[in-house]
Amino acid sequence: MQPDPSPLTRRDFIKTTAAGAAAIAAPAHGVFAAGSDKVRVAMVGAGSRGTMDAAFLLNSSPGVELVAIADMFQDKVDASLKRLQKDAPEQTKVTPDRVCLGFDAYKKVLDMKDVDLVMLLTPPGFRPEMAAACVDAGKHMFLEKPGGVDPVGLRSLAETTKRAEEKKLSMVVGTQQRYAPQYLELMQRIRDGQIGELTHIESHWIGDMELWHYEDRKPEWSDMEWQIRCWPFFTWLSGDHFVEQLVHNLDVANWVMGATPKVAQGVGGRQVRTGPQFGNIYDHFAVRYEYPSGLTMFAFATQIKGVTNRIGNVIHGTRGRAEVDRGSAQILGDKPWKFEGKPASGDDIMHKALVNGIREGKPIIEGTRLVEATMTGVLGRTAVYTGRAIQWDWIMNASKLDLRPPKYELGPLPVPPVPMPGRTQPV
Repeated sequence: MQPDPSPLTRRDFIKTTAAGAAAIAAPAHGVFAAGSDKVRVAMVGAGSRGTMDAAFLLNSSPGVELVAIADMFQDKVDASLKRLQKDAPEQTKVTPDRVCLGFDAYKKVLDMKDVDLVMLLTPPGFRPEMAAACVDAGKHMFLEKPGGVDPVGLRSLAETTKRAEEKKLSMVVGTQQRYAPQYLELMQRIRDGQIGELTHIESHWIGDMELWHYEDRKPEWSDMEWQIRCWPFFTWLSGDHFVEQLVHNLDVANWVMGATPKVAQGVGGRQVRTGPQFGNIYDHFAVRYEYPSGLTMFAFATQIKGVTNRIGNVIHGTRGRAEVDRGSAQILGDKPWKFEGKPASGDDIMHKALVNGIREGKPIIEGTRLVEATMTGVLGRTAVYTGRAIQWDWIMNASKLDLRPPKYELGPLPVPPVPMPGRTQPV
């Protein structure tokens, strides 16, 4: 099977996902029946991280089955199914007629009446339209992070979240630290005043990940195919690594603050990954955020080979500081503490909660969290790309930035120039 080369214009793509008020009022034909013993799942996107998500979900609870898979490329599907047949052999039940390829493959999955839950695992540039289509089809959802790549898409996702709430559709998102035991206990200790009054926060994704998802371009690949296969290097697909990766730590900062930032300003650039094979993203960022309370967050992100890794959050208070990541949590200061349980990423707990919520008829809806965390990243990225101090109210309500290409087709697609601070203007 080959990818469907038929082009979709932006207008066609949006039209397929916008059923509007009529869809809200109509019965949700795909809503899972509480008490049933099966939850039938479809994957949209068959990359390595998405396959890991599917394995977590399939092994989270008895009676969860993978019955369909969609992607642009057959080789990605084959690799994903091979992995899942090893990690979740009893639960992986995808037959050849339920493999869908092409830009419209997600629509074919949504037309399958027996699918209860759709996992949106594609590059995030596609996320807002696909989430809207899931709500129109009455499907429960798992959305990987981030929620999009630009303000237009994230405003769409915010509207989709409202419709999911009205239709009582689950919308669990990939901010799994919110389920991790070391984060939950540390957060309670911060709320109880163990580090005193907050003074400032640090968010780090300083990583030795220079060639993450890099593939040498093959002569037969069109511009579009190359960009989708190497999606982290293109802002329209990934949002840049400041949005795509650091979103986890930005979400933790918003969780601690109980708010979103009001302004961001920062610096960054492209010092190591400078060739055209690395698309149009940066390799380092440093951003200062200010929250409505006046407190500051400092956010740092790199993808540079050879740097000292540091991934996590540091929360400073008047009586000490808290440090947390996926492997540990501790407080240093007047009342020291160290997490003594078994730290976890939170993935397995999150997926179990998703399934339980569907079965019990108590959907978990986290779209607002994903919108806010992703927009925090977009706010910082915009500040760095332009060299300007950018306000939350403007980026959330007025920015017209829409990074989608004019057509979705496997053909030519010039790469936009690398942003230049002081020259690139906010849109």
